Amino acid sequence: MKNLRYSLFLLVLALSACAPWTIVDPDNRGITVKQDYAVVAPLGWVRKNYDVYDVFFSRDGPPLNFIAGYREKHDRELARTKRKTSADLLPQEVAELVIAEQKAGGARGAFEVISNRPATLGGKPAVRVHTRWKTERGLPIERLTYALVDQSGRLAFIYEAPGLVYFPKGLADFEAMMKSVVFL
Repeated sequence: MKNLRYSLFLLVLALSACAPWTIVDPDNRGITVKQDYAVVAPLGWVRKNYDVYDVFFSRDGPPLNFIAGYREKHDRELARTKRKTSADLLPQEVAELVIAEQKAGGARGAFEVISNRPATLGGKPAVRVHTRWKTERGLPIERLTYALVDQSGRLAFIYEAPGLVYFPKGLADFEAMMKSVVFL
């Protein structure tokens, strides 16, 4: 019985060490990604450890809202359009790729581009593309994407949430995070 309790204790301890989510520490919100760039994580959100993205946050659970950021090399094809990027793309060409990727995602009823404008990320020219579509059940989903290309590859940050309540609720946190981007 004593060995069983000890074994259960070790199992619980081991599983807790692999927790997929961690609360953003209010005293240490800075996150450095691959010695490439750094961001300040949004306060009150949780971070998913071990994801396909470089950073992934949610405030109320990924189906309700998430922020994702990722960097890819130019020679890696985009997931849906199978196109590649290069360091000499103009910001407007980057925006066209962002929109094409989203349209190619399928099941995006009533897809519309709300805004497509220039932006900066960490002092580099970027784009800010705001899109909306409806799910099969009619729920409006909004996505805001900041994207750029440079010598290191392409970088994108996405904020996505249902448009009725959750998108406006976390928008300020996402915009603050975008202002915090610093290249190393």
